[in-house]
Parts: sequence; C-alpha cells; structure tokens
Amino acid sequence: MLGSMVSIIDKFLQDLKINGTSEKTLTEYSKFLRNINKVKSLEKWDKTDVNRYIMDKQNEYLTGTVDISKIKLKLFFTWAGKSEIVSHLKTPENYVCGEGIVKVDDDVLNYITQSISA
Repeated sequence: MLGSMVSIIDKFLQDLKINGTSEKTLTEYSKFLRNINKVKSLEKWDKTDVNRYIMDKQNEYLTGTVDISKIKLKLFFTWAGKSEIVSHLKTPENYVCGEGIVKVDDDVLNYITQSISA
C-alpha cells in the first residue's frame, strides 16, 4: 500500500494547483523540492539546514536566484507547519497569503526570472 501514499511534495503541489498556481510554477517547485529532498529528507530539515542551503546558494548564484530559493523554502515549510525554520528569511515583499498556504504571485517570479536572464 505504500505506493498509493501521496508524498508530502505531491500534497503541497496539489494545494498550490487548487489555489491557481500555473503548471510551469508547479513544475519548478516539484524539481526544486525533489532536489533538496535528495540532500536531506524534507521532514528532517531544520533551521541549520535552511541556512546552510541559502549560504551555499549565495556563493554560487545571483541575488534573484537566491531570492527565488528563499521564497520556495518559505512557502513549502510554512505550508508544512514548520514556519519557525524559515521565518527569519527575508523575501521580496510581493508574495501573498492564500487559504492556509503562502502563495507566490507568478508575476513576482516572472519579474525575478527576467531580471536574472537580462
């Protein structure tokens, strides 16, 4: 019966989808979360893991890319009931709260993505 269980990532993606998140954004979240889940199971992440991940990204990527990672981490862990491990992260001001989840405005992600590729 384990095969029929829905993973925490899939539950999160379902909640985003029913809140109107685009397929492109859902795919980006899926890739992001599955990649960081390989580093350490998402259920076991703590504030130290979040800080280490962000510091590694700051050494490798532009600020806009790091901001997107912060938004994704904050969105997921807030939804998962672990907001205390991401509450210290500063993110762009243009994200909004949905019903029980924080929902990232697609326009914000598009703006950040466009500024990175410019």
